[in-house]
Amino acid sequence: MVNVFEAVRVNGKLVAKNINTGAIAGKGLIRDVQLRSAAANGELLVVSATGRVSRMPKAADASAPATPAKMSFLSVLDTRNPEVMFGNLERLTKMVGRGIQPSLVITGMAGVGKTHLVKTTLTDMGLKESSDFVHFKGRATAAGLFITLYQNSEKIIILDDCDSVFKDDDAVNILKAALDSYDTRKISYISSKPLKDEYGEAIPAHFEFTGRIIFISNINQSKLDEAIRSRSFVADIAMNTTQMFMRMEQLMANMERSIPLPAKQKALEIMKALDAKYDGVAVNLRSFIKAARICAMGFENAEEMVAEQIIGAE
Repeated sequence: MVNVFEAVRVNGKLVAKNINTGAIAGKGLIRDVQLRSAAANGELLVVSATGRVSRMPKAADASAPATPAKMSFLSVLDTRNPEVMFGNLERLTKMVGRGIQPSLVITGMAGVGKTHLVKTTLTDMGLKESSDFVHFKGRATAAGLFITLYQNSEKIIILDDCDSVFKDDDAVNILKAALDSYDTRKISYISSKPLKDEYGEAIPAHFEFTGRIIFISNINQSKLDEAIRSRSFVADIAMNTTQMFMRMEQLMANMERSIPLPAKQKALEIMKALDAKYDGVAVNLRSFIKAARICAMGFENAEEMVAEQIIGAE
């Protein structure tokens, strides 16, 4: 069965409307670039049962089936319940925490709670920050990475937004050695001058790494080094707008406990209304917290104030 959509504007926003049912396509079903192209060329968008999107002239037979194609796994990801998605992430984190797997790579949009879930999961397992796991955030060089792995060679190391290591060939080679599946993982850094720690003490050129690494990044998994991907569990926490709103509803009661639930519910309603009306609305947990704090103050112009905080400037 196929569904046929046409590009129309609703309250000034370009959307895909089912020509048979009149329903508006959900976020993630049709990409914005496909929608804009169809509008510019006067075409219809045909979505097959497998989720494949194709274009056809409006004069063509819209009931004709699209060319059969293999199902894209992305179509499955776009329909996952966020509760299941984060439940799986929690299980993968526990496997690293128990030493079953040496590494986990978590990617996805910012502001969805990736770091909070990882650290909470490890803590709930009885592991303590600093003694059992360490958390580093920001830029990292190959030399800095080597020193960090040496100083925490028996711990779980969380590398949060340290995307620079994926762009440095030397850093990637260090990570390959650290994440190998061998019983003994030896890491080397050979240079004309020995590396030194912050106290001026020399760092050995070789050492054995028995720890584990959890990467948290906002970059696309396709940009990761294949060798690192193959050595790690991977979890892509990318959510479309529908899934993000669902996630807010699931977490609402436990987020910002000092804010009354009615204020948080109002914040969510405002965010949904703004997203339906405007382009560029930042739909994530950080935006929701901003909106909830504004609504908790009881401002008469809460919608306008929220809009100023969560709609990006063009």
